[in-house]
Amino acid sequence: MMDDETLNTVETMEAGKKAGTQGSCGLLRREMIWSGVCAAGLSGLGASSAFAQSRGKPADGERGFNPMTWLNRGRDSFEVVYEASTGVVAARTRDFSIRAPDGNVCQARIAYPVTVFDRMPLIIFCPDAGCKGAMYDPLIGALAASGYFVIALDDPRAISLKAGDGATLVANAPEMRRPSPAEARFLIDMASEAAQVLGARANRVDATRVGVAGHGEGAWMALSLAGWGSSNSDGAAARDGRVVAAFVLSPSPLENNARIVNAVPDGGALALLAGQQGALPTALPGCGLIALNLPMRSTNFGGLIGNPSANRKTGPRPAPEPRPLAAAVAAASIFFDWGLKRQSDRKRTLLGLDGRVVEGLSQPLHLHRI
Repeated sequence: MMDDETLNTVETMEAGKKAGTQGSCGLLRREMIWSGVCAAGLSGLGASSAFAQSRGKPADGERGFNPMTWLNRGRDSFEVVYEASTGVVAARTRDFSIRAPDGNVCQARIAYPVTVFDRMPLIIFCPDAGCKGAMYDPLIGALAASGYFVIALDDPRAISLKAGDGATLVANAPEMRRPSPAEARFLIDMASEAAQVLGARANRVDATRVGVAGHGEGAWMALSLAGWGSSNSDGAAARDGRVVAAFVLSPSPLENNARIVNAVPDGGALALLAGQQGALPTALPGCGLIALNLPMRSTNFGGLIGNPSANRKTGPRPAPEPRPLAAAVAAASIFFDWGLKRQSDRKRTLLGLDGRVVEGLSQPLHLHRI
């Protein structure tokens, strides 16, 4: 199902080991360790107890010894991930390309832990309008370091341009095709192809436990895959039954009088909504949605994620907000541990975030169930 260009790239990689490149099915040349990871010193921060297996003791061939589980025992799981997310994240990223049955090429970004200990649930990430998956490395890298295999889609409307000084810019081309839930479902189907980046440990990606995440416009695509949507639309149409948990960050505003609704009879997937105090879309009472209010100033955390130029008109660039983003990532990690890894104690940790004072944040967190 891969496009000819990708296949040729893989064959060139296999034949050109003298150049020091590595090839695997559907993967492009570029590989990087995000932000210059020091695996020896920092993998412990990213590992945390989130690596714990959720269902019984796995076979020896499917699990390695994770020393960080022992080192972090007794520590608050939110604190572990929060601390790890404010430093250098112990995750690797790669670009991924594969041709879908409709002929379109799916471009995506893969993030996975520096050291793979246990089987990892799959998370599909949906970006904001005109954004590439690589714009979310601080977010998807931190989730990956907590023990998840993350595939972040590229929005087809995100066009790379060269500036006069040679810098690469990303522009939003609204005339291009919009991303669709079918593209995300296809990437879930092809998770085993993406997992080849792990080599002999490719079987440690568990595509039977799927979560979705999204930002801005992509938040609504993620919610629709989980059986949620706007009261003015058919949210059940895009639902994927394999998705059991959805985390969305700063979803784009809804039209007037619209609310978030649970659109499927069985209740759909667990859903956690995070964003600015007073700026989150409203939901119908009793729908079961969990909302987390963060003390943040900008919906892209001062340019740390997404494309800040899409919303910034004039004036200086906003100051980065690494700690509010780290708090969002830590909450998402705890949420996915509960929903995907079935660690029941994480539910208590998550609900305990209401009113929690976090070092580096100007205000306490506020969490409530709608």
